[in-house]
Amino acid sequence: MLASFAGANQIKMQHGQALVEVRELVKTYKGNVRALNGVSLTINEGEIFGLIGPNGAGKTTLLGCMLGLLHPDTGSVTIGGQPPHLLSVLKSIGYMPERPDFEYWMTARQFLQYHHGLAGKNHDTLKQDIENALDLVELAASARQRRLKTYSRGMLQRLNLAQLIIGQPRIMLLDEPTLGLDPTGVSVVRRIVTNMRESGVTAIINSHQLDEVERLCDRVAFIRQGQIAAIETLKGGELCDYVLFVKWAANSLNGTLAAVIEQASAAAGASISQTHDRWGRFLVKDSQGAARLIKELVGAGVPVDEAVPERMRLEQLFSSADVEDGL
Repeated sequence: MLASFAGANQIKMQHGQALVEVRELVKTYKGNVRALNGVSLTINEGEIFGLIGPNGAGKTTLLGCMLGLLHPDTGSVTIGGQPPHLLSVLKSIGYMPERPDFEYWMTARQFLQYHHGLAGKNHDTLKQDIENALDLVELAASARQRRLKTYSRGMLQRLNLAQLIIGQPRIMLLDEPTLGLDPTGVSVVRRIVTNMRESGVTAIINSHQLDEVERLCDRVAFIRQGQIAAIETLKGGELCDYVLFVKWAANSLNGTLAAVIEQASAAAGASISQTHDRWGRFLVKDSQGAARLIKELVGAGVPVDEAVPERMRLEQLFSSADVEDGL
């Protein structure tokens, strides 16, 4: 169970309060390439926060600054009010890199034993902690004593996830966590992140899998050219409207379909974008608003066959950015 995530408490944190604070962060690489250009954001304790944006936008550089691995030119990062390079802070952080380096001569158990020791965990629980972590990522029992050089890309990614959780951190940074995973592996990541939220763990996820980010995260920052272009709230009712496409059976309401749909839409707090005798497009606030609309339509006798978001909200950010960039 992921209740063990709550084991690390090296820095004082309170649920719902600001935990990670980034202020006017600037990072320039050789050749005057400005990877971060005045980035500011706040991430709360217990929040699942996503980072999205095109390749080269500065997302991984931002994670590196949060880990204390990269030093910004100007600006600051604090975690629990402390700089990230302090050991007291680092003990509370787990990191899943996009391109991990493995000791390929090790077995999975040896690899996790090594990381268990690095995290300073209780040696008395070593064997159980290792098996729990491997069970959580669903790494086959038959593979746990094999050398890592025999592992597939997906198996290595599962082990990468296992090393993240073996230290029971309170803050988790995941860089492309579903990279190389099959649908079953993606479901494993989804379940673990969901349990993080239930355990009060703070997670920061950098990913190009927009559907997974939208499914899992409380808020998402869209980064473009080293700057925060937008921050969207995905849970909590502050999300901008999106289009819900609803399909129903042939008009069986004897010419009253339009009036019934208008009444149901108004009752659900939605607005009509376009209607047809077999389908309609509606602007809804969030997933709860979509559910209310469907309930009102069905309750009014509309024979709903299908209801799906027409476009993901996060895709709209990329589309808007492409237009602004002239692409």
